[in-house]
Amino acid sequence: MNSSDLALTRFRARFNDRKTLNFILILGLFLRIAIVFFVPLPHMHRDSYEYYRHADILLMGHYLNYFPNGYPFIVAIAEWLSHEHSALLLLWLNIGMSTITVYFTYDIGKRVFGNASIGLVAAFIMAIFPPLLNYVRWIMSEIPTIFFLLGAYYFYYRKQNWWSGLFFGLATVIRTNIASVFVLLVILELLWLRKLNYKLLITAFLPIVMVGTYCYFQTGKFSIQGNARINILYSVTASGNHIDFRIGEKYPEIDTEDKAVKMYMDHMKKDPLQYIRQRFANLWELWGFYASDAGGFRQPVTRVLLGLSNFFLVVFGLFGWWKMRRQFNAFILIFPFVVLTAVHTILVAIPRYAYPAHPFMILLGSWTILYLYHYKKKAPVHGTGASD
Repeated sequence: MNSSDLALTRFRARFNDRKTLNFILILGLFLRIAIVFFVPLPHMHRDSYEYYRHADILLMGHYLNYFPNGYPFIVAIAEWLSHEHSALLLLWLNIGMSTITVYFTYDIGKRVFGNASIGLVAAFIMAIFPPLLNYVRWIMSEIPTIFFLLGAYYFYYRKQNWWSGLFFGLATVIRTNIASVFVLLVILELLWLRKLNYKLLITAFLPIVMVGTYCYFQTGKFSIQGNARINILYSVTASGNHIDFRIGEKYPEIDTEDKAVKMYMDHMKKDPLQYIRQRFANLWELWGFYASDAGGFRQPVTRVLLGLSNFFLVVFGLFGWWKMRRQFNAFILIFPFVVLTAVHTILVAIPRYAYPAHPFMILLGSWTILYLYHYKKKAPVHGTGASD
């Protein structure tokens, strides 16, 4: 094949990839619009009302030191733009952000694994993945967290570290449980690649410092959230989906974060076997292959569907990571999974808390799908950077 024929073949391949990607993006957009506006399911969760209350307090010039401040700020902006239509604005924001994450996934998959087919498989799974698709209809912080966290990786792989850091910082002020992801990334980059990514660090800490300073002026304490005490208290009783949400009322004397930590540690020392059972129950709640009934709110079909989704994420995702672990860009995809699993196994486990890790496990799982496909055909996996 001469050079002109090779160029034409590559052009056709890129053209076909672009057509396939456009189809996936349109499908993802259609499904998101459908589940938000054409499926008779609610949009407001119990926490959604609390986010609105937090936002209203911010708009009045006061401050509620409870939730991480990122999402209430987003709600406040929506209310400022249109008080009557703020919910509609937030739902369209979810649709837009979630659809863009489908593209992020494609681009990351293509760059990390050197194979557009893996990016397309990952994008397709993202477009139709039930847990992520379902949460587009909720006015909650999950979709913005996924958007900014995945966007941070998107810009990182494109070597746009200023933007990557900013997205990491915004993701952190929305969901503080993912804060250590970018710290781990910088540390590993320093150890593995022998360079300090100061650009990423500066812009990552920019929104964190701004929000923390605002909180300091309001409360005298530098923080980006104020619910650590109650979450630690919840963790004392947390065992999978069994959580005593009234424990704060039962122990009003535990009124500081330090006292809550002491109560948690005392519980661990007093009954270590029960503590270990609770941690395993939390782990199963996050990633179990048959989801809990969520206090009777989940139907058996939903529980099976969530379990199958988790099976793919855990088994296919971890297999892909293990096979690609010697590739730096593939290795770091595991960080959200590790961080969120560790935090919520130790503390409180609600399945949606792990959703920001889903795109990263989908990427690794998509590599596994292509690997198994080529293995079955006994053909080499071209362009995937397989490490062994």
